Amino acid sequence: MMGNQHAYKIDTAQGRFYAVCDSAIGYQSKVEAMTIVNEKGLIEKVIITKQGETPVFFERLTNQKYFDGFQGLAIKEPYYLGGAYGYPGYPGSIKTNYYMDTVTGSTVVSHAGAEAGDKRDPYLSGQFFNTKWANPYDLFQLSWKDMAMIAMFLIAFASAFIKKLVKIRLAFLLVSVVVLGFLVNQFVTGSLLLSAITLQIPRITNLKWYVLMAGSLGFIILLGKNLYCAWICPFGAVQEILNKAAGFKSLNISQKTIKILRLVAPTILWVALLLGTLLGDYGTLDYQPFGALFLFKSVWLMWLMLPIFLFMSLFISRFYCKFFCPVGFIYNLLNRWRNKEVRIWKQRLDRLKRKKKGKQETLSSHS
Repeated sequence: MMGNQHAYKIDTAQGRFYAVCDSAIGYQSKVEAMTIVNEKGLIEKVIITKQGETPVFFERLTNQKYFDGFQGLAIKEPYYLGGAYGYPGYPGSIKTNYYMDTVTGSTVVSHAGAEAGDKRDPYLSGQFFNTKWANPYDLFQLSWKDMAMIAMFLIAFASAFIKKLVKIRLAFLLVSVVVLGFLVNQFVTGSLLLSAITLQIPRITNLKWYVLMAGSLGFIILLGKNLYCAWICPFGAVQEILNKAAGFKSLNISQKTIKILRLVAPTILWVALLLGTLLGDYGTLDYQPFGALFLFKSVWLMWLMLPIFLFMSLFISRFYCKFFCPVGFIYNLLNRWRNKEVRIWKQRLDRLKRKKKGKQETLSSHS
């Protein structure tokens, strides 16, 4: 290893090679990559040494031989990420032959793989090939997708203060389905929450991640309201819109049955975490229907469950949200804890004020 860099110089019978290692944050995990460069400064191979992405999406990259496309690229200049408008590394108006096209439906993972390789190449380039260049993945880009997400979260935030906004809520949910669901493809999942908890946090250039996480959790912390589920979540919006459009009479479910059904979400979440820990792969958390509905890619079990969730939502508004969603369960739990702690804090503050007032009245009566 050279200095504090994860880079190696290897002499073999076939010549000298350099290997450089780095990582980038994908959709739900850290993607670690090793780039092997020959003595001419050309990439021989990009190897993903570790990743915890959803298998069905990462397999798209391997099946389409995405990483083989790096072979032959020179590290004397950066390679960009074509087809990833709004992401750092997108070439924009720059004319270059050094770019990789993203794999449709796996843009975030494609970006992470390209970024992980490009982050350390400038070191090798400057150290051994007397060429220096700025890493395009360090540059911040603000796209219409970022601005659309920010606008939607701001409107949802404003709804806590402007009650009249409730009148446009159904139309707003429809916008969420189109924009966040089909165009931006951003939603909070169990895997995404796990990545945040385990501090697998991307750089600030990944603005969408920060808007999604800071915005959804910010509603709870600042307002004591789970506005993400009520106003933003595109799958929740689909269910509510279907329920309103169908106009069917809601099923009469006993309170005892509801109590039992409410145990489903935490039970499935616990089992998924347990299996993920035992298997060393938290792809077990990807049992949510977002991929199937909005990305048209998911595991077979989710394809079976999706029509059931949608059908039941005709009779029970937000059926999946109420009884199966791990994010809704966690966010509602956090919201209850937050509001409980605020109430306790206010009660303590009131007691202190009353105690202080009592002392002042006692002092004034003695005087």
